Amino acid sequence: MRMHLKKRKKKSIINKILILLILLAISVSYVLKVFNDKAVPQLLSYSQIETKRIVSSIINSTVISSVSNKTDIDDLFTTIKDSKGDIKSIDINSSKVNSILIEASKMVEQNLKYLEDGKIEKLNLDSNIFSSYDKEKLKKGIIYEIPSGIILNNVLLNNIMPKIPVKMNLIGNIFCRLNTSVESYGINNALITVSIGIEAEVKILLPFVSSSTKIQTDIPVVIKIIEGNIPSYYFDGYLNTPSITSKVS
Repeated sequence: MRMHLKKRKKKSIINKILILLILLAISVSYVLKVFNDKAVPQLLSYSQIETKRIVSSIINSTVISSVSNKTDIDDLFTTIKDSKGDIKSIDINSSKVNSILIEASKMVEQNLKYLEDGKIEKLNLDSNIFSSYDKEKLKKGIIYEIPSGIILNNVLLNNIMPKIPVKMNLIGNIFCRLNTSVESYGINNALITVSIGIEAEVKILLPFVSSSTKIQTDIPVVIKIIEGNIPSYYFDGYLNTPSITSKVS
């Protein structure tokens, strides 16, 4: 009789443990589902904003320091005028443009790699770029830390709960393109605008999820007013504005 009661008691305990394990598994699954449905998109959206902010700043500063400050408008264009002084055509120096695009794509790729590897001391850029970032974290490859409190929409928990580190990897190619435009400006003048459009694809890395995003930015290189009428045609030497693609190694 005692043996029978012991067996029943043991079986009852096992059943309770199994029920608890099943309830625990269901609870964990539910929490993970809620986290994936609500928290992950919010974290990715937040990390994309911060990643685009710092990457765009580095791209802009890189192009300005390596291209804009070293570019002479007279080296880029050849303006042909008629006997009356009106502009007949504006030709782009294709070899100069290509060298500018190659230089820009090479420098952008190099600086983004430095950021990825945490070698910010090698970034010869305006130090104000990193004024709002923790340089010690950047040296570890962490470009930003997201407060966990944003998951619960509770600001009070931001300083209590652990922060989520955000890293990035440069993937794909650096796409670099020269954009040009000539338009009327005032009376009998032409406004030439030259900018470099750069597109980079990066992977945002969180501890438990990753996401790829494209970052596009357009940096003015030259803006100049030329006296004379706008030409009836505009020749850039390519039929379309030239572009360069830098392959990421």
